[in-house]
Amino acid sequence: IDPDQALIARCKRLDSEEFEAAFEALYHRYRDRVYSIAYRITGTVADAMDVVQESFSVLFRRISDFRGEALFSTWLFRIVVNCAIDSKRRGRSSIQRRTSSFSQLAPGAEPADDESDGPLDAAQTGELGEHVHESIQRLSPKLRAILVLRYLEGLSYEELCVALDLSMGTVKSRLARAHVGLQSVLAGTLEAFGYTPETGRVANS
Repeated sequence: IDPDQALIARCKRLDSEEFEAAFEALYHRYRDRVYSIAYRITGTVADAMDVVQESFSVLFRRISDFRGEALFSTWLFRIVVNCAIDSKRRGRSSIQRRTSSFSQLAPGAEPADDESDGPLDAAQTGELGEHVHESIQRLSPKLRAILVLRYLEGLSYEELCVALDLSMGTVKSRLARAHVGLQSVLAGTLEAFGYTPETGRVANS
């Protein structure tokens, strides 16, 4: 059962008296997670804030189209990823610098299951986490997106297929490419922090 089902039902009609309160509740429930995804993909606070604004604007216009064939959160994350990738494709950098009330999620994230998690599992300290974030920015937006959704949001492979509108084979292939790319970029940094491929952990962490 989708935990957002009741709120979604109240958002089906823009002219409904319940719409405003229900949409605001969804905004407050997801704004931090939307910001975290946007920030990891765009790389800057200003661009992430732009993506948050654009994502909720798209959601406002399209929420009545949600059919419940997947979790609402997965459907929303697809909107966020598309907005973030479009932002990077346009090479947009925000002129305005807004103050943000969004809490910044710690860079370290445990994987959703026991499958191979690659070097992201080593991001257990603030300093190393910043290096991981900087390294992720050197990957393509599409590879950033799949890493963020997999490890920051803990989406399963099936949910990644929905969120990214990809086949299972493409999801696995893209995730593998992202692992290889990040491992290559991070190799020197991880060694400096005592990361060993044999354990997949930071020494003494």
